[in-house]
Amino acid sequence: MLSQFEQGSVAYNMPGVYIFEGELDTAALSAAFKNLIQRHESLRTVFHQNEEGTPRQIILPADIAATAFQVACKDLQQEPEETVHRYIQQDLQQVFDLTKGPLIRAALYQVAASRWIFTYVMHHICSDGWSMEILIRELLQSYSTCRKGEQAPLLPLGIQYKDYACWQQQQLEGDTLNLHKKYWLHQLQGQLPVIELPLDNSRPAVKNYRGSNISKPVSGHLTDGLRGLCRQQDATLFMGLLASVTALLHQYSRQQDIIVGSPVAGRQHADLSDQIGCYLNTLALRLRFDEQSSFTDLLLQAKQITLEAYEHEVYPFDQLIEDLQLHRDMSRSPLFDVLIDYHDNRSSAQNAELGTRQYATQDQLLWQQHSAGEQV
Repeated sequence: MLSQFEQGSVAYNMPGVYIFEGELDTAALSAAFKNLIQRHESLRTVFHQNEEGTPRQIILPADIAATAFQVACKDLQQEPEETVHRYIQQDLQQVFDLTKGPLIRAALYQVAASRWIFTYVMHHICSDGWSMEILIRELLQSYSTCRKGEQAPLLPLGIQYKDYACWQQQQLEGDTLNLHKKYWLHQLQGQLPVIELPLDNSRPAVKNYRGSNISKPVSGHLTDGLRGLCRQQDATLFMGLLASVTALLHQYSRQQDIIVGSPVAGRQHADLSDQIGCYLNTLALRLRFDEQSSFTDLLLQAKQITLEAYEHEVYPFDQLIEDLQLHRDMSRSPLFDVLIDYHDNRSSAQNAELGTRQYATQDQLLWQQHSAGEQV
């Protein structure tokens, strides 16, 4: 539905930008992508409306989808850096057509004799953050074998996204998820709060997707203090951040009933760990307190609410929105306006370092993530 609004599809583009250095075999890279498209049905899925206007997913045959997909290659060695950035931004912000596909694009820009900038974009309807890591890992594994002329090392998947979708629908139609449904309906009963912050400008009647990024590093002293307080209360750093953000929102809004969103991977079963698809779920974490509450009180409540939410995280967020029968406000997201997306960057950095060493040894190809191409 959102993709039919102006710029809606661009807002749900999920980009990745990497720098490749060394000896690159473009034919092997294209072949590796085709292996991934054959392996993951989600990468060759399009969406059509039936006669009743209901959208349905259609999985294209592997040979047709692989033929339609091409890695766009361009030699920019003689172009200034500004031109290179312009090409990258154009690629990342190109609109997807959900009815035609493919819902993944890739481009390779050569900027020096042994240096390339590699970009890929997937639509969020068939991908999430976990999927992005799977794609780049499997792509480099497949590239390694294709370059050597060996058989692809990736075994066929035991299940595909359609199997998960069918299972989830069966769960929703039965009694299995009733306990989880009751929890969320109880947690979000009554008048739901809408955060009201003192803004410089009035909120538009229909939200747009024109935003920007603001980075603010937190001092090591403050971080250590928060970690220490969390340890004292047997809470995680995320719980401490949730309490901190809620306290900050209260400081500006004076509201004492606040909902903050938080995404979870939604991959409770081991068979989903290597799947590319949108398994992501969202939790609505509601904290209620009064002026007499201390920060420790708020932290303990954040701990309790977070642990309960994890116990019931299997219930789909979109189904919850439907169950609550919320009035649709086109100027806001449903349920909350603030979301915390927490990542342990130490683990990501270690994984990236291990991946670089592994593939540099095998193929004389170094790769690193290029954060300048990321967008939020």
